[in-house]
Amino acid sequence: MSVANRRHLVAIAILAGWALPASLATVVQAQSGTGSFIAKFQDWEVHKARVGDATVCYAAAIPKRSQGKYKLRGETSLLVSFWPSHKIRGQVEVRAGYTYRNRSVARLRFNNGAAFKLRTDADSAWGDNAAQDRKIVKNLSDRARLTVTGRSSRGTRTVDTYSLRGFRAAFARAKSACGM
Repeated sequence: MSVANRRHLVAIAILAGWALPASLATVVQAQSGTGSFIAKFQDWEVHKARVGDATVCYAAAIPKRSQGKYKLRGETSLLVSFWPSHKIRGQVEVRAGYTYRNRSVARLRFNNGAAFKLRTDADSAWGDNAAQDRKIVKNLSDRARLTVTGRSSRGTRTVDTYSLRGFRAAFARAKSACGM
């Protein structure tokens, strides 16, 4: 299993709000195996995995460009997930590759001028609710570029630029893979 696949599976487990000790992360990775990958649509991938008793399907991308004055940063990604057993559709998450500054926000800016603030927790950023996720997804579907700006716990400002080429197809495939 690729590093990107392992990263996405651990991110997905965190999406559900589960604390993942190292041993559970290994179990999650082993359960999904190399079969978690479903398809690639330009700059986006689609995966389906089991996390405990739950099935999750998600579209994922990594930034095309990352800027910031950091010495070491983990991998970052943008995920849009479906959890049929939890009735979660199109949940948006940004994984920063570092721990966000306490009480900070991550800012999403689309090239059409739309902007959103996401709440941060540890190394992830989330929308406030399903309605905000739907608004973000609508912009993901309609636009070609997104920048995500965040600030690490050490004060480093980062700007990640994502391509949205292939998002619509990846989103539709992730949604159908989970029967939603």
